[in-house]
Amino acid sequence: MCELGTGARICTIYSFVGILFTAYIGALLVNQPFYIAGIEDVDKAKSSIFTALGIFVFAFIASLAGLHWDSQQNKDDANGAENYQLNQATGYGSRYD
Repeated sequence: MCELGTGARICTIYSFVGILFTAYIGALLVNQPFYIAGIEDVDKAKSSIFTALGIFVFAFIASLAGLHWDSQQNKDDANGAENYQLNQATGYGSRYD
C-alpha cells in the first residue's frame, strides 16, 4: 500500500496541475466566454469552474499538510541512522595469528 508521503506528493502535483488548469479555464470564462463552445449558461459554468478550483486548492493544502506531517514523523528515523554502529566482534582473531 502507498505510504502517506508518497500519496501526498502525488496529490500535491495533481492538485497543482488542476489549480493551473481550472484557473486558466476560469479566466477564459470571465474574460472571453465566447472562445469556449457549447456553453449555454456562462454564469453556471463560472460557478462550477470556481467550485472545482476551490476543491483543488483544498486538496493542495491538505496534501501539503500531509507532507509536513510525514516529514515530522520520519525525523526520528533519520537521527537514528547517524548513531548506528556495527558490532565490534572480538575473539575471532585474524588470519595472521
